[in-house]
Amino acid sequence: LPNNLLDLDNSVEKNIPLLAEAKNTQPDKLTACVLKRSRHEKIIQSLEKLNVKINYIQDGDVTGVISVVDNNSNTDIYLGVGGGPEGVLAAAALDCLGGQMQTRLVLNDEEEINRAKKLGITDTSKKYNIEDMIKGDVIFCATGVTDGDMLKGIKHKGDSFEASSFVLHKAQNLSKKVTNIIKK
Repeated sequence: LPNNLLDLDNSVEKNIPLLAEAKNTQPDKLTACVLKRSRHEKIIQSLEKLNVKINYIQDGDVTGVISVVDNNSNTDIYLGVGGGPEGVLAAAALDCLGGQMQTRLVLNDEEEINRAKKLGITDTSKKYNIEDMIKGDVIFCATGVTDGDMLKGIKHKGDSFEASSFVLHKAQNLSKKVTNIIKK
């Protein structure tokens, strides 16, 4: 997809048709991944109005973001408000996988605004792309604790434990799922 095709300042009703056109399809053929939270009601209503299929997730928003660039997933876009650390983790993974992301801080009160300013953030409405959040080479690693769409959780095998991890390294163009066996 073209860089910066979609924009946070556009409505869902504007971004979804842009995405559909770029993918040479119709909005009702797209699938959006959304974390099932009340704060996403307006997004959900807009997606429903456009007849976009919605893949609701209960947790694991970083995994939801990664699903957009996963060839084994039918997710076309991830929409929602999440935490800052999760946004940086998702940006790291997308940087390794060639994805795109646009985000901004959502500051809910004066205390959060003041905390951001103490951290040196002068423009609290600035939009961030991956290049703004990730500089240079990056490594991303995630290990499943419980079963999820991307990874199996830790399994007790009697005399050992089995753990599944997803490892990415941008400079080495590495994308690998690894299973580790840990003996007791």
